[in-house]
Amino acid sequence: MKRRYTTFIFGLIALVVVGFLTGCVTLRPATVHVNKDLRAYTHVYVSETQAIYSTSVSHRGDSPTSYSVSVNPRDVLVGFFAKNGFIVLPRLDERLKSKTLLVSYGKSGRRRVLLGAYAKEVTIQLVSAETGELVATATAEGRDSTEAEEIEQAITRALDALFK
Repeated sequence: MKRRYTTFIFGLIALVVVGFLTGCVTLRPATVHVNKDLRAYTHVYVSETQAIYSTSVSHRGDSPTSYSVSVNPRDVLVGFFAKNGFIVLPRLDERLKSKTLLVSYGKSGRRRVLLGAYAKEVTIQLVSAETGELVATATAEGRDSTEAEEIEQAITRALDALFK
């Protein structure tokens, strides 16, 4: 009976340690720099981006299952700005330049967070369409099963911090 109890305790400890090593990643807080008031703008133009495709393998159950994920960063950006009351322009309009922000995003780095795992970092820039001045930047990390999910999470975290 004592051996069974000891085995159970060691198994539980091993499970907790593995859980911490693989699933508990602390991402750096998002950073935001705002140079001008975002409320002065009502429209955004988001530049085109390429979709990111990723494949992951899930080891749940008896046999591994692979699944594919794709995300177009522009879709995430457009959805977020529309949700926050901005009018998303399909192309730049000269008449609306004074009220328009140009939105761009880029992968700005990655950081090793665990045994072979990385957190992807993105930076989003908001630039005045009228003056070309940098209005704001937001940078955040994302960590998930695939690169596409990491990028989506990082964009969402950056914009959440920007509109907080």
